[in-house]
Amino acid sequence: LSKIQSEAEVDIRRAELERAFRKYGGQQGVTCIVPTNTTFAFVEMENERMADLAMQEMSGTYKINRARWSRHEALQEKRATEEAAKQGKTTESSAW
Repeated sequence: LSKIQSEAEVDIRRAELERAFRKYGGQQGVTCIVPTNTTFAFVEMENERMADLAMQEMSGTYKINRARWSRHEALQEKRATEEAAKQGKTTESSAW
């Protein structure tokens, strides 16, 4: 993929990715985040099972990496951090 420079290119790339990954989005569809001046994008699915299926089936078309945790995992870490802050402890994420 080439770098995206303008908002029009962002819209085109987002539409392309939404069409390509539509079948993996479930009832809510997929959410595509396309930053400008980059060669990557983020595609969020409804659940982890559909994300794994998309990674398997679309890896021949796109270079796909699991770039971040699921929303559930992120929420768990946020709750643990908040709980630790209440108790006066500090935590560091070992996953990064």
